[in-house]
Amino acid sequence: MGQLEDQIARAGVVARRRTGGMWMAGGALWLAAGIVDGGSVEAIWIVADLLLLAGLVGLGQLRPYGRSRLGHLGLGVAIIGRLVFVAAELVSMAQHNDENVLLPIGALLSALGMLAVGTAVARGGVWRGASRFGPLVMGLYPFVVMFPLVAANGGQPSVGGIAGWGLAAVVLGVAVLAQDSTVPVGQRPTPMANPIRTV
Repeated sequence: MGQLEDQIARAGVVARRRTGGMWMAGGALWLAAGIVDGGSVEAIWIVADLLLLAGLVGLGQLRPYGRSRLGHLGLGVAIIGRLVFVAAELVSMAQHNDENVLLPIGALLSALGMLAVGTAVARGGVWRGASRFGPLVMGLYPFVVMFPLVAANGGQPSVGGIAGWGLAAVVLGVAVLAQDSTVPVGQRPTPMANPIRTV
């Protein structure tokens, strides 16, 4: 039994490192796309979105929200939002501009989903320490920074404000990796199948 527990613990470590790496890589690329390209090269945004989508799937495997229905629902909404983002970037590539309704829809769905996930993680007690607020940072950022900047600019998006969302993703990645040191081995969550299943 001890050997099985050790194998499960090692699998959990691998899953956390992979998930954390996806969030950090996706966030860094998202930030770089906003700073360097100013939103003009859609392919970079697409790659960032795909990395963040993989990070969401990883969160679903780790289940940092435990059995929370809010966490399950939020994850599903966030995944849909990220898929909408990918579709939006493909549309932008085809029409050679960022003026399509899918972009704000993707942002809103992603933000709402991560707000729900973040709330469930912060309240759930599966993750410990300050890092349990990492998913909440990802969900709050658009409501605190991005959306107010859009309103202040008369409905025009702020590329700098959007790029900053990448920093929130990096913070989430660091929070995932931090669980290796803050959660005792016997209490660490392990990957589970069917992440969006309701209980």
